[in-house]
Amino acid sequence: MAKLLFGKALLPIYSAKMQDHDWDDFKYLLALHRTGTLSDAARRCGVNETTVARRLKRLQQALGTTLFVRNEAGRYQLVESAHQILDHAETMERENTVLREHLDQSSGQIGGTIRISAVPVIINHVILPHLGKLGDKHPHLTVELVPEARNIDLTKREADLAIRFSRPEQGGLATMAQKLGELGFDAYCGSQLTPEQQNDADWICYDDASASLPQARWTEELRKRLKQRPSRFRVSDIDTSLEAAARGYGKAVLPKLVCEGDKRFRCIGAETSRSGMTRDVWLLSHSDEARLSVTTVKSWLGELPWA
Repeated sequence: MAKLLFGKALLPIYSAKMQDHDWDDFKYLLALHRTGTLSDAARRCGVNETTVARRLKRLQQALGTTLFVRNEAGRYQLVESAHQILDHAETMERENTVLREHLDQSSGQIGGTIRISAVPVIINHVILPHLGKLGDKHPHLTVELVPEARNIDLTKREADLAIRFSRPEQGGLATMAQKLGELGFDAYCGSQLTPEQQNDADWICYDDASASLPQARWTEELRKRLKQRPSRFRVSDIDTSLEAAARGYGKAVLPKLVCEGDKRFRCIGAETSRSGMTRDVWLLSHSDEARLSVTTVKSWLGELPWA
């Protein structure tokens, strides 16, 4: 039944139905499709889970079809027959965004909401220290920061911009990649450690799931070459490694940009001398994105210190 209702021949029927509903109905559809859980969708929309479930139930009843099913992992997935509805919802989202930005620009302001996804270390130590200047220059602009390491799908509009340590392997022509710079790494320990404690300190290593990361491999290479011990705990991301080293729990391979100028750290690179520890930083965006707010934020990100 659903396949017949949403076939191309009957596309005008549900298109007409969609026009009878306001944008909010489809905002929840997009949020659940992009996050996969009611709790994450509710958080993104600024409501509770009950509201998301109720609004989606109302939308499904109005359209006369099931929109989502739950997979074995308990995550919600859009049913195949609802993908054409998704296309229309995304069109409504873009038009709504363009309208809001047009109203801001007509008053001489750059406004709207830009969602940036990046690994936590970049959010916390590169973007946040400079975000105030962007806000001062564009007070009508809202920036949502999403600290996460997973490779999000920009084609699902999970974010407007994403900053990653590697060039995207998916997305094709729908995704545009721009290299922001190179993040250099070196070996550090907490400045509170004495030279004797530093020499005897263990290396803060990564867990098995993160062992293939460049910084994890560099750490292991240094540890083995110097014939020193790994710490009794493991980390999975740079930010946790930073905090562990700052608290004196051991030595770690960390970004120079973060540690230089921070009195909590002391560089021990001269003693370890491992060259070539750099990671490229890439800015990913939608290739069809032409909003002035997005180009403004992209330009601002390009001006940040990435080395």
